[in-house]
Amino acid sequence: MFFFHFELLQNLNGYLKNTPPPLYDYNTADQKTGFTKEAAAAKNIVSTHPSNDVLKFDEHVLANIRETYRGARSFTEWAPNADPIGDIGQFQTIPLLATVDRRPIIVRKQLIEDKKNRLNLAANGKLLGCAMTGATFISDLELLELKHYAPTCDVCFQFVNHKDMTDFVPSLGYEVLKPGLQSTAATKCFEGEATVEARFADWQRGDRRFKGSGYQWHVDCALPNGIQELTCREISRMQDDIDLLDDSQKIYFKTKFELDGWFRQPDSDDDESSQKRRFRIYTEWPWTAVMSHDDDRSAIANGLSTSWNDIDSKFVPSNHHEMSLAHVEGPGYDQSEYRGHISLKSMNADKLSKGGIHPRLVSNLFHLIRNAPGSTHMVAVVDGQAQRSYNVMLMLLNTSISDLFKMYGKVFRNVGTLNDQDLIPISSMNPIDVNSSQPSMTLLELLRIRKIKIHMVPIITPSLVFEKTVCGGQYTFTPYLAARYSADYQVIMYIDGDTAMVESSNKRTLNEILYDRFFGQKSSKCAGHRMRLIEQYVKPEYNNNEAVLQCNQNLALDKKKWQYALKNCHLKEGHIVARTDSVYAFSVHHPDTLDGYLPEGVDDCIPPYSDMEQKAMLRDIKHEQHELISRYYLGEDEFVQLHLRNRERKAECACFFEP
Repeated sequence: MFFFHFELLQNLNGYLKNTPPPLYDYNTADQKTGFTKEAAAAKNIVSTHPSNDVLKFDEHVLANIRETYRGARSFTEWAPNADPIGDIGQFQTIPLLATVDRRPIIVRKQLIEDKKNRLNLAANGKLLGCAMTGATFISDLELLELKHYAPTCDVCFQFVNHKDMTDFVPSLGYEVLKPGLQSTAATKCFEGEATVEARFADWQRGDRRFKGSGYQWHVDCALPNGIQELTCREISRMQDDIDLLDDSQKIYFKTKFELDGWFRQPDSDDDESSQKRRFRIYTEWPWTAVMSHDDDRSAIANGLSTSWNDIDSKFVPSNHHEMSLAHVEGPGYDQSEYRGHISLKSMNADKLSKGGIHPRLVSNLFHLIRNAPGSTHMVAVVDGQAQRSYNVMLMLLNTSISDLFKMYGKVFRNVGTLNDQDLIPISSMNPIDVNSSQPSMTLLELLRIRKIKIHMVPIITPSLVFEKTVCGGQYTFTPYLAARYSADYQVIMYIDGDTAMVESSNKRTLNEILYDRFFGQKSSKCAGHRMRLIEQYVKPEYNNNEAVLQCNQNLALDKKKWQYALKNCHLKEGHIVARTDSVYAFSVHHPDTLDGYLPEGVDDCIPPYSDMEQKAMLRDIKHEQHELISRYYLGEDEFVQLHLRNRERKAECACFFEP
């Protein structure tokens, strides 16, 4: 089991009011650790979470997290010309996830803008400037104005001497100088183009449930094209070689932007006396906290799709069997209350906790095994419970299906059917008691036969961030999901851990349904879609795998119940699915994209209406906007997202309710 320790340095007494506040510095030690596959092999790094052909624990992300705690830092200072008032240290800032940006849509954006400027410096992607994205937590959202100013970003290289610094990309970049223009360590920085995003900050600030919470601000950064040394591939190569060569000492990524905040008068407890002042937020990550599992973005550029059905692209499959699909949940966590406040549950105190593994995982995997062969299920978990979550996942994978699915496991006992049949229809789920004394395959073996993989991803979650953000840092993870993994799949679904994907016919798998929606001849040609979410409350007496599976089957096979639920239990927004060559962020219920940078023929289909208006238009087939909304939503004749929640919203939207 691993634990991360960090401390918030406190202001020293006697500081002047315009003195920069303390750093939120995990550790200033610059330990240089490369963790590409080649570097790991060369340094004989042993994984602490052994993987196999079914289960993969993302050691690359874990290494990023460790390097963030060791070497990342964030701090604030007054903006120029600001008249300081109160304590700037009232806003705490914390570095969160950063990564090389592997989104195909960002690669396409860089290439298009390069051609628009008639520079053609990117050399068709070979010399594409490195792109990164990093998130910073800022406390006390209600005391902030949401408009941001003057974003900047840089990648900096610290050398062992000034000659090596000068010889590195001569005549470009700038040298870091101390106040008074005194030369500092031989460090040259290269500025990129920066943008800032805070997708749900306005919504969160208006919700009383989150009073006192902070928010995660994301900065996207793109370095200039045409310079080999400033490609992600080369920067990461330099980092890997940093211990082998006598030239560079440190590489880091830094961001800055400005916000207006409300500050109290000194020695005043009166909020009415607060005044608005502008301040800066600086964050810095060592490059070892940014490197990904594959930083060669030229390969993404070479495989980009030019149109919605460009089968010569690596992002457009020729059929549903070839389509790479990932369904993603998380971040998962187990929480408790400590000293009157929500807290991440202690794994030392609760030896029985399942950590970030959702109680519905097993029953939801049942359906993905049936209807999504050859796909990947990604489970994000908070880092403070990652080891427990991994151990629980291993235990589940090595449990027999006759123990996991006592009444329904027989549907998976015919190995020939499992190998040959794409869809195992829900109608074949006959509730027969399986004799547990007979040998039975494990969940691991079943997933292997159906070619389904489990990918576990730890997510950095300092205690303050967990306690002061929505859903354990969900709004940090979803943009990171797109930036880190979009290039690895063709379609990604983001779903809740307590939802099951249930098809509405016995003919098509999820893979086939989504292929038809995104790439088939009758494609809706959308960048992303929203699923129809049907609520089903699970009462405490039914809170077990068998009862939940029976609830799913009863609803799906009873036409009267199915139609009743579709009409009356679409209570909340469904989650999303997107083609990876077009997604910018998996914003929980919104597959956000970037207009102007989509493949030819692909549209941003998110309707310009509120969620409530969309649901009303969807129900009313005579509404003039019904066709527009239907294009965006997955249809009831495709598949729905059954939300098997443990809290009741509507009495008749419950398992085993008879309409």
